[in-house]
Amino acid sequence: MAKHSMVLPQGVVFGNESIGQRLIKRRRLVSGIGLCLNDKSKFSFSVKDLRGKSCFPEGLRGLNNLGSTCFMNCMLQALLHAPIFKDYFLSDGHDSEDCKRRTMDRLCLICDINAVFLAMYSGGRTPYSPARFLYSWWQHSANLANYEQQDAHEFFIAMLDAIHEKEDITGKGSKGNGGECQCIAHKVFYGLLRSDVTCMACGFTSTTYDPFLDISLNLDINISLVEKGKKLTKQNEDDNMSTLLGCLDLFTRPEKLGPDQKLYCQNCQERQNSLKQMSIRKLPLVLTLHVKRFEHSFVKKLSRKIDRYLQFPFSLDMTPYLSSSILRARYGNRIFNFGGDESETFSKFEIFAVVTHSGTLESGHYVSFVRLRKQWYRCDDAWITEVDEAIVRASQCYMIFYVQKTLFNNANEDLSHLPNSPGREVFIPIAGCC
Repeated sequence: MAKHSMVLPQGVVFGNESIGQRLIKRRRLVSGIGLCLNDKSKFSFSVKDLRGKSCFPEGLRGLNNLGSTCFMNCMLQALLHAPIFKDYFLSDGHDSEDCKRRTMDRLCLICDINAVFLAMYSGGRTPYSPARFLYSWWQHSANLANYEQQDAHEFFIAMLDAIHEKEDITGKGSKGNGGECQCIAHKVFYGLLRSDVTCMACGFTSTTYDPFLDISLNLDINISLVEKGKKLTKQNEDDNMSTLLGCLDLFTRPEKLGPDQKLYCQNCQERQNSLKQMSIRKLPLVLTLHVKRFEHSFVKKLSRKIDRYLQFPFSLDMTPYLSSSILRARYGNRIFNFGGDESETFSKFEIFAVVTHSGTLESGHYVSFVRLRKQWYRCDDAWITEVDEAIVRASQCYMIFYVQKTLFNNANEDLSHLPNSPGREVFIPIAGCC
């Protein structure tokens, strides 16, 4: 059940007051001003300013919608609680003063992201308006500078790319010892995909590697089962439901390329029919899975949204989808070392955020859910609501954020909560807070 109702203590009677008087008294009640109950009241207590204290964890604050900006708000809420990424900004990982001196830029997207983090974790409880960040974003992406609804996934990728470009200019995006970019976007979200294309005539395999910041998944029509390392499938009893494991199974399943996709075989010295198989060579610290819910057919000139329900786990083991597991299944014990360094020890993930989309392709709304400790919170622009996990499971997920289990446990151990108001016996919603 969502905590989103107004409960008044006994003894508070409005009588024949006007609507205006009731509104004034309600505002006073919410802010804790002028609330006096007699000693005989069952709910006799003193309520202080509830806007300064909350039962919610620190950093959980509403974001005002600035005009069809729910796509931006939901992604900001997910990133605001992404381990490592959050720690970077809260520990002055980006020095705004130094950035201004070195780049001489009047506008800096990362500086404005940093300002959002500082404002959200300042202890304030009223909704925050990320107007300066939006303006900075418009300057960076002029083609999106309007009040039309945008795609949350495209915004997520574009923002990480912008962070990478900016830190590359300031020198923080330099290559490390392993040749990987050291910018915060790549440190947290960067992973590596392996693509094997096998010639069906001679068996020669060509391998390529591609970096990723997220993985886009097609909705499956089968349920994937994993038993003793072997993947089996069975027909889904509910044609309107998919599973995340089934989508990952589909993503890493060998795919026969069509006649018009014949690739050149180095061994045969000619184009041949081929099998292509994807796997994950390196897992990121934060694994972002994007569900392809929007279809665009250039042939039929049609676009539509897929409302199919997706069942997703809160704990996810990515071992079956690693390159090492795929190669063992393909070649057996003949493969012992293929030069990979993706540790299977860190293949277990825990969910911490979900971005959902409701409505149609033309008219929809984005909402995010964030998981702090063992509690879920619904972030709907300015409104933050405590919800049960059943509501999250039933949502129409569009993007799912997982973090490595060890990081998730550490983040929950370090998470601090603001103290509760003393003597609090009723739940009073605050605009943009409860």
